[in-house]
Amino acid sequence: MREVHVEENSLNALSKDVLITRLQREKRARGAAEAIIEQKSQELYNANKELEGLLGGSVKLLTDVLALTKPDVFQKAAKVQRWARRISEAYEVERPWELDLAAILYPLGIIALSDDVASKYALDMELNEEEQQQIDESPLTAYGLVHTIPKMQGVANAIYYGRKGYDGTGYPQDDKIGKDIPQAGRILKVLIDLADAATGIAKTRKEAFSKLVERKQLYDIEILEIAHRCLVVPANDREPADEILTLEPPFLNVGDIVQRDILDTNSRLMLAAGAELTQISIKRLVALRQEKRFEGDVCVLRTKFE
Repeated sequence: MREVHVEENSLNALSKDVLITRLQREKRARGAAEAIIEQKSQELYNANKELEGLLGGSVKLLTDVLALTKPDVFQKAAKVQRWARRISEAYEVERPWELDLAAILYPLGIIALSDDVASKYALDMELNEEEQQQIDESPLTAYGLVHTIPKMQGVANAIYYGRKGYDGTGYPQDDKIGKDIPQAGRILKVLIDLADAATGIAKTRKEAFSKLVERKQLYDIEILEIAHRCLVVPANDREPADEILTLEPPFLNVGDIVQRDILDTNSRLMLAAGAELTQISIKRLVALRQEKRFEGDVCVLRTKFE
């Protein structure tokens, strides 16, 4: 009988040892798995940070190229971007960050055009049929520059369809119509056309918007109404405190409107009348003034509202 008890005790002790060993193995396995998960998570985090850095650097490079090579066109894009942000605050935009980037990058294709065509477009001068076609097809070049950047396919598509009419007319000439056109592209269509129509001195946003209404078949009516409410009504419901100022470049403000063409010492146009100053353009004017590449002060219209 005693031998039976001894054997049972031995078996119980053995079972406990086996259980303890198994638990220890499971604990070690769990620890190893957690270590691997933590390592992979850190690698993924580092990869995402690197990707974000690449994305941010790529976007900055493209905007800097646009600002330096076609400053007049960049002024218009900066205006469209500000307007796009207002639309995003008042309207359910699917991916606001894509619209925001598309709004500043949409004129990239104009970099490939001649300075003459780009300047005429920036100043809202009359274009012949061939020149207008170049402007209409410029989104294809911009698309080619943007879509290869990681995570930027949506931005590229918005740019590509930013000149496409809601009724299916315009460029690109495909079968997309109405709501089939990407939302960001439909918003850009309204804002780009509004910016084009409002370019130049003595042109108001209200007058420009009236031109859009005359061709309302080209626009998503819901977006057109939102744009009117966000961009036109506030400026007409209040009396802005406008003031004409003549200032040295360091005293200019973002949003000031150039009232007279700014020419360099060789009488070449640097900024045209009607251009809206941005942080980049002000820094550029300050640097050029220090280098004595232009003389005199800058005449601007400063207003309480954009």
